[in-house]
Amino acid sequence: MAELLDDALADLQRVLEGAVDAAVILDQNHRVLYRNSAYDAYTGKRPRDVGAAAAAGTPCHQLFNLEICAENCIMRRAVAAGKPLRMHEIHAKRGDGEDLTLIVTSTPLGSGLVLETYRDVTAESRVQRKYHALLARERGAKEDLERKVLERTEALRRAQDQLVLNEKMSSLGRLVAGIAHELNNPINFVYGNVDFLAQYFRHLINLIAIYESSPELSPEALRRAAEFKESIDFEFLMEDWERLLKSVRAGAERTAQIVAGLKAFSRPQVGKIEETDLIAGLETTLHLLQPLLRDRVTVHRHYAPLPRVRCRGGQVQQVFMNLLTNAAQAAGPGGEIFVTALPDAEGVRVSVRDTGPGVPAELTTKIFDPFFTTKDVGEGTGLGLAISQRIARSHGGRIELVAGEPGRGAEFIVWLPLEPPTEPVKEVQEGGAG
Repeated sequence: MAELLDDALADLQRVLEGAVDAAVILDQNHRVLYRNSAYDAYTGKRPRDVGAAAAAGTPCHQLFNLEICAENCIMRRAVAAGKPLRMHEIHAKRGDGEDLTLIVTSTPLGSGLVLETYRDVTAESRVQRKYHALLARERGAKEDLERKVLERTEALRRAQDQLVLNEKMSSLGRLVAGIAHELNNPINFVYGNVDFLAQYFRHLINLIAIYESSPELSPEALRRAAEFKESIDFEFLMEDWERLLKSVRAGAERTAQIVAGLKAFSRPQVGKIEETDLIAGLETTLHLLQPLLRDRVTVHRHYAPLPRVRCRGGQVQQVFMNLLTNAAQAAGPGGEIFVTALPDAEGVRVSVRDTGPGVPAELTTKIFDPFFTTKDVGEGTGLGLAISQRIARSHGGRIELVAGEPGRGAEFIVWLPLEPPTEPVKEVQEGGAG
């Protein structure tokens, strides 16, 4: 029987010698009775050193470092179960420090002997890890893309209103210097005259104190009072203090008017539709543009009584701001602007005409295109007319360019209905006016 076993082992060893997988035959004390050449390569040690250690009875886990040897010996489990066991993704470390990933199979052979084989799947394991990492990355990218699409969709819902607000802020930015100058004068009225008022009232208080210090109003007291009244020019003081108060009040009212107009223009009013006085809106806009118009451009007004229009007042006022600003810049110093507001069958009609060079015929089809501008770099965004047209269309109206002869100026006409449409107006994608 022993001879048959020896013959079987000899045959098995010849088979294992040509195997690609590393293989060892162990006894129950974990001593290596046989190893093939592939096993020597796995250990990362010289075959002579491995053979010497095996001959000396060195346990297998000291020849080749497997992570399962310390806590969960597969050989013991296979012997206890009486059947082959296989474990995947086992980490091992060669003698030269290189990491390996193995499939370990332990097969009981009888008579206390066990055959263990080790298949190197390091490359495959790395590929799988990379594959799983790529899948995870792809899932993450897909989720991130879906999140960005949702965010972008939400952002697009606010984009038009935000664009309107941005253009409004751009218009305000161009007016800041002039508005600051406008505010400076009335503020100077207040601060400059308050000092005089304080001085006047101090004199009056001193005068009253003199009278109060002389209960019987002696001749001396009367003399002192008369001298003091003459020294402070009491008669002029009594006449001038009221005028000073009036100038202070006028300056404060002028400041309040400027600030109120600025606030009315800059308030977004994105979704608020209410009855609006368009003529008041035109006047507020012209008042805001005074620093740009004063001593440069003459404005002619022709207003007929207009019915109140239900609209988003802040947005319509921005349309006026864009058209009047463009007209002022086109007219230039010494130029003229004609502003007309009339009712008609469609609702109301507001016209802004300038005496500038006009719009060349080849540009009339592009004038309402976003980002198209004839101004120099840094002077315009090319969004004013595009946004104005969008605002007019959102109210059920439109803006038309009346192109006259070259050099005879340009006229923009804003048409608005008395009531905005109940359903959102579909944007018309076109380059020309109207």
